[in-house]
Amino acid sequence: MNLLVVLHPTPFCNLNCSYCWAPDRQNTSKIDLDSIRQVLEQAVADARLDRLDLCWLTGEPMMMGIDHFKAVVEMYEQVVGDAHRGRFVLQTNGTLIDERWAEFFKDKNFTVGVSIDGPQHIHDAQRLNWSGRSTFDKTLTGIELLKRHGVRGGALCVITKATIAYPADDLFAFFADRGIAWSYLIAAKIGANKDGGPALTVDDKANLTAYLSRLMDLWGSSESSYIRDFDQIARRMFGEFDESEDFDNLGCLDILNLSADGTAFWGNPELMSAAYSSLNNLRFLVSKTSIWEVRKTSPYVDFEILTHQGVARCRDSCDYFETCRGGNPAHKLYENGTVDSTSHLTCELNDKTIASLMLSKIKAETLVA
Repeated sequence: MNLLVVLHPTPFCNLNCSYCWAPDRQNTSKIDLDSIRQVLEQAVADARLDRLDLCWLTGEPMMMGIDHFKAVVEMYEQVVGDAHRGRFVLQTNGTLIDERWAEFFKDKNFTVGVSIDGPQHIHDAQRLNWSGRSTFDKTLTGIELLKRHGVRGGALCVITKATIAYPADDLFAFFADRGIAWSYLIAAKIGANKDGGPALTVDDKANLTAYLSRLMDLWGSSESSYIRDFDQIARRMFGEFDESEDFDNLGCLDILNLSADGTAFWGNPELMSAAYSSLNNLRFLVSKTSIWEVRKTSPYVDFEILTHQGVARCRDSCDYFETCRGGNPAHKLYENGTVDSTSHLTCELNDKTIASLMLSKIKAETLVA
């Protein structure tokens, strides 16, 4: 199996983004290196392990300082070694990147994703610091430093009500003109964003569809542009995916999240809020419980079964199953109350919408030809 260990090394973030789902973002606690070592050692002790990828996520991981990253990478190289070597991945807001960080990421072959929401007038509508000040210039400087040093990665953009209030051409040009590969997330009014002003609802679907349609036209007419979401759905729609991949698993059940307090849970990182509330029984201390043994416990087995059942329901009932393979269980949980469910707001606003748009455009081009 391929295992992804997601480190949430501190809840603290130096930004106060309007749509952020991560809990407790002013808590400055930090992860203990012993907890990370325990996870790595337990992971490689299992004969089923093929590859171990390591990712740093929420709050702002770079607040830990570069010495933390150096220590973890050294530990990884000692414990995991070449036999199970995978990727180092970081998702960051980019405001702390300087020459030293960029050189380190290049030297250790990191893939770095930077969150930026497009032009400054869009970005600053939702990604300010705790003092209410702009973060745009620092974020863009961080991206340019990564590009200059040849660090792999791209940008992550969150699409909200504020985004679609402006022409899609503005967003596309921002990334295309700078040669930045990017992906996007739809801020749907679910979970932590249920009461969020900038989050989108079903009432926004018509405007969002028009916005995504224009983005798709721009993407389709540009040979050098890369928007992961469109590329990924295009590959799935035309059969260019790995037939051997276990889509019942969705990848999410082979993700182990480790938090700053030494607790862990298996599943999509976006389940973090639930892991501290409704799914609290999935959380465990890595100092007391093996990461593999916990997968045999009733709470985890029940969660796994429900996740698979939800995917099966999607497969049996949805014409769009090939494009999303059951979607994100966290989104199902936050909207429907269980992962054993089907359609939810995010798939209505995004997955089904862009699949329909892509098919309609292909048909239109075929008729013209």
